[in-house]
Amino acid sequence: MKAKLLPALLRCVAFSFAVATFTPAHAATIVVYGATGKIGSLIVDEALARGHKVIGVSRTPEKVPTTKPNFSIVAGDASNLDSMLSIIKGADAVILSVRGSGPNNFPEESLDAVASKVFIAASRRLGKDAPRVLHLGGGSTLYTKGVLGLDARPSTEGTAQHGLVWGHWLALQNYRATTSVKWTVFCPSGGYENDGPRTGKYRTGWDEVLTDKDGRPAGISQRDMAAAVIDEIEHPKSIGRRMTVGY
Repeated sequence: MKAKLLPALLRCVAFSFAVATFTPAHAATIVVYGATGKIGSLIVDEALARGHKVIGVSRTPEKVPTTKPNFSIVAGDASNLDSMLSIIKGADAVILSVRGSGPNNFPEESLDAVASKVFIAASRRLGKDAPRVLHLGGGSTLYTKGVLGLDARPSTEGTAQHGLVWGHWLALQNYRATTSVKWTVFCPSGGYENDGPRTGKYRTGWDEVLTDKDGRPAGISQRDMAAAVIDEIEHPKSIGRRMTVGY
């Protein structure tokens, strides 16, 4: 009996490894806003390595080399509805990895908050053909034992930091107020390891911070964050809600 089961088990193991590592059966067209940023560029590389077509969006596309197969770069503005509509139409997924505060540092002026509203408007315009969006949010919008991170670590109103972190919160609420948009807000549970390796191993959660064995927020490398984002595109588990990742 054991001898007969072994080949089947080996086939299952091989299949699981293939799903996590190699090209998916259906390649997607993915639009990446912030494609020239540190984590945005890693998301681009991760998607291309898996056989997806990637359209990077930048305000200065002429500065970005386009020698990679299945990759193109276009000029675009995540705060402009007409610009976004012209780029995301026909895509399968849109990744918003954007940062920026407005002239007065109000949360509603942050690029995260504005881009969320613009995508929602674009999605409604496109209707059933609209792509899903994965918006990279902030870990301070997570809860630790029921306490909101933004309240536990208050920022000074009027500063750029205040506008950015509360802009993440506004973006999340904008998505939560919709009923027809296919959205996921993606938050790290702890800090990013800028030069950390890609292990392909991480934990996922929802609204509570993931912690390590010592009770500290579980950070993640930017490379594994990129892997987790593409994993969610290939195997959706969090449409219509926020999710968090960490080791």
